[in-house]
Amino acid sequence: MTKTLSKKILTLSLATVFGIAMIASPIGVDAMGNFLDVKKADIKTDSSEVEKAIFSTRGQIPTDGTGGAFGYGYVSSAGLEAVAVTTTHGGIQDSEAQTDASDPVFHNHYVALRDDMSPNWSGLCTELEIEDITFQEPGDVDIWKKKASMEDVPYYFAGTHSLSQAPITFNADENIELAVSFTIGPVDSSGQPTLDPAAIIDGGAVCINDVTPVDELKVKEVNKIF
Repeated sequence: MTKTLSKKILTLSLATVFGIAMIASPIGVDAMGNFLDVKKADIKTDSSEVEKAIFSTRGQIPTDGTGGAFGYGYVSSAGLEAVAVTTTHGGIQDSEAQTDASDPVFHNHYVALRDDMSPNWSGLCTELEIEDITFQEPGDVDIWKKKASMEDVPYYFAGTHSLSQAPITFNADENIELAVSFTIGPVDSSGQPTLDPAAIIDGGAVCINDVTPVDELKVKEVNKIF
């Protein structure tokens, strides 16, 4: 990741992944509570995957949909092209892990994101927006009280786009440079909140909002102990 890109991410409302999923009425960080205030992220890597990425928050993480659409993620030196995230939301089924559109179960995605310097920027979002997002789930996720743990997330991942079903691939790496929390808000072509996948595809966007860097990021190799 270049210094310019790192600075761009950090200054976009102070920040990004990540999954990025969807909800009709995006809710800001202050209204959603301090489960989006991540005090530290401990990430353990090996040669082929992130074995664990543990996000420790200052509030209990809701898993029943009451917290709205939000998530956590990390960025490697691949930058916005391959961001690994874990998200929760109801309203749209964008992951194989969900039983239906109303299922708010936490699930992982790889996503590619755009900012306002990107050629295909929609102009509908204020921070970041999703370009590509996997329907298939890279690795696993476990939520326990104030901790979210992404596990066994490979650096290379191939799947299909959650909305368009087009084939997509991602190439991240072990050089983790940033960890974040965020909220999610899909909009139609006029910028109004929507849960209609067709409206998102037809000129709309999935906005990634309230992107906030984790206070403390620790990255260690697999043969070391946190």
